[in-house]
This record gives sequence, structure tokens and C-alpha cells, in this order.
Amino acid sequence: MLVFNASEVDQIDNLWRAREKTHVWTGWARPGDRLDEIWIFRKKANWRRFTLVKSRTSFLLYDEKRRIVAKAVSLEELMNRVDAIPGINDPLDLD
Repeated sequence: MLVFNASEVDQIDNLWRAREKTHVWTGWARPGDRLDEIWIFRKKANWRRFTLVKSRTSFLLYDEKRRIVAKAVSLEELMNRVDAIPGINDPLDLD
């Protein structure tokens, strides 16, 4: 996977800050040892952590089981899908 540049990290932060305080996307973090992924945190029925990665053509969001739960060509499009991701034991549209 590709490394996130500073502009993309800033865009993720701006997208997160633009959400309502009650939105299910509760935060994000960049793990110190991984420059090619960002963690997205969501709370709906329960707390979850998703891994955001970047490929040459798209952005991908993986769940705890390493299943692709969302794919998009832009960060904004991908982040708008965070609240629609099914529960951890629910089937995925991408399966």
C-alpha cells in the first residue's frame, strides 16, 4: 500500500472535524509505526476500529476481520460511508 501524504492526513482531519458531534465516526489516529495506514474509529452499537489504506486507484477501509468494508476513489466519498458499514457479524455488500 502507499504512504499517506500530509495533504491527505489534513483532509482526513478536516473531514472528521466537519462531522456532527453525534456522528458515528468518533475519531481517527495514525499509528506511529505505519505510514501506510490510518485508523478510523466508529461507535454505533459498539466501538470499532477500521484500517484505512491507499492504493494507486482508490482508498480502502478494512474491518477487524481484514474484510474490505468500503472502497472509493476519494477520501470524502469513503468517509461518507463510515456510518453505513454493517456490524462486524453482518454480511458485506463487497463479499
